[in-house]
Amino acid sequence: MQGELEVAVSQVAHKDRIVIYGSGRTDAGVHALGQVIAFDMEWRHTSEDLLRAINACLPRDIVVRTLGVISSDFNPRRCARLRSYQYRIYNAAVRSPIHSRTSWHVKDKLDLDAIRSAAKYLVGEHDFASFGRSPDKSGHTIRMVSRLDWSANRDSLIMEIEANAFLYRMVRSIVGTLYMVGVGKWNSSVVEEVLHAKDRNKSGPLAPPQGLTLIKIEF
Repeated sequence: MQGELEVAVSQVAHKDRIVIYGSGRTDAGVHALGQVIAFDMEWRHTSEDLLRAINACLPRDIVVRTLGVISSDFNPRRCARLRSYQYRIYNAAVRSPIHSRTSWHVKDKLDLDAIRSAAKYLVGEHDFASFGRSPDKSGHTIRMVSRLDWSANRDSLIMEIEANAFLYRMVRSIVGTLYMVGVGKWNSSVVEEVLHAKDRNKSGPLAPPQGLTLIKIEF
């Protein structure tokens, strides 16, 4: 997505390349409803004109919903204080072409109560080294998860998670680990052991990217 946005903005600005700064990185195949970006360019017309011009240069699966002028010291990544993601699992014996682009299809029946019980171990401030790596050179893997909820909607299980920041592939690793509990391969207490191990080899399989959506970022 970053590459497509940089191409579009650069075309509008008639520049070789304008760098886009995002509030976070997402893996290929992950969706975003609330991504926030910033860039620096000269523009003599209104923000509404710029919005229309950029969207006209973007592919149909990417759109800029709102646009405005900000201070020069604003950095979407450093200024973000809360990020919210959603992960969807389509839990049915037969796959659904409609849900295939936005859900992970799991055939085996998942135990929602067991998943909820295991998820409680991950709420709060912890070292999440077992679930991902730092996205920068700092190596800092302590994060504050303020909410981790699971709900059911017909044939879908939906996880909603909020944290001050996330490690690289952290959400998908958490989903894969809780999946192991949901299918009965692990007890709920194993998740606590995985958390305290601080070892990525101890966590469950990495959930596929298409079920993950960045929902909201607060500053």
